[in-house]
Amino acid sequence: MISKINIKLLITLSCFLFIGTSIYINFESLSNEEIATEEILWLLLGMIFSYLSIIINAYAWKYLINNIGCHSNKFNIVKLFLSTNIYKYFPGGIWHFVSRYNTLRLEFSTEKSIESILLEPLLMLVAGLIFIPFGSLNIFVFILCWSSTLVFLPVFRNFIIQKLKTMKASIFTNNDELKERNSAQNNKNISRRMFYPYKPLLVEIIFVLFRFMGFLFCMNAFAIGSLISQGELISSFSLAWIIGLIVPAAPGGLGVFESVILFSLGSNLPEAPLLASLLCYRLVSTISDIFGALTYPVKKLFKV
Repeated sequence: MISKINIKLLITLSCFLFIGTSIYINFESLSNEEIATEEILWLLLGMIFSYLSIIINAYAWKYLINNIGCHSNKFNIVKLFLSTNIYKYFPGGIWHFVSRYNTLRLEFSTEKSIESILLEPLLMLVAGLIFIPFGSLNIFVFILCWSSTLVFLPVFRNFIIQKLKTMKASIFTNNDELKERNSAQNNKNISRRMFYPYKPLLVEIIFVLFRFMGFLFCMNAFAIGSLISQGELISSFSLAWIIGLIVPAAPGGLGVFESVILFSLGSNLPEAPLLASLLCYRLVSTISDIFGALTYPVKKLFKV
């Protein structure tokens, strides 16, 4: 546990140091960047698309839960996703999973609740990998990335879920007796009733596209979105987003995403506008997450 915390802290500090150094070097150029009416409009578009991406992501999770045989009219899956998504920024970066699991297990079996939580980031990972080959159009990269869609085949999915369950056991339960009691049954039943998640994967791919559009609009605000091919840009965005998703660092991928973008695109784009775009995108995406969490409370307030 101590070594894991140390690694997480090391990665976080390294990313913040890298970004901080870049900001320090480009501070004068950054201070000369102007945000006028046109720039604000681009950033507002980025916020709209980032907000819509969260809604789309919520529906992808809903379809995934339905895909594994979980259907309920007692609570709103989309509402659950939106209201807990903001918890990913809390220290530890797992509290959105914990909250969703604790709610799902009230309605579904422990087995299906765990599957619903574990498969969602895997779905996001596969959807992101779809776009990485567009940066180089290398056939081997296409094969490598697109073959990730095979992980949802029953023979692979069962193995991966069991491994993830072992790695993330602390999220679901601290009761070793309960884990032992359910283990044999889970090994037999897990994912057996789940068909290949075509619909959830398609919706998740649309989510990544909307997320990318939010990022592109932030870059357009500083007039650098057209300085690089869209294929290379979405490839770098997807790679940075995936690394931010899987690397243990600050909650919400804070610092990791920005560092990967700077490292991959810094030599192809003016660094100061790129930094400004990244800082604005982080602000835009965070505000969008807050708006997402407020969606249903606002609807209830205005009785929409």
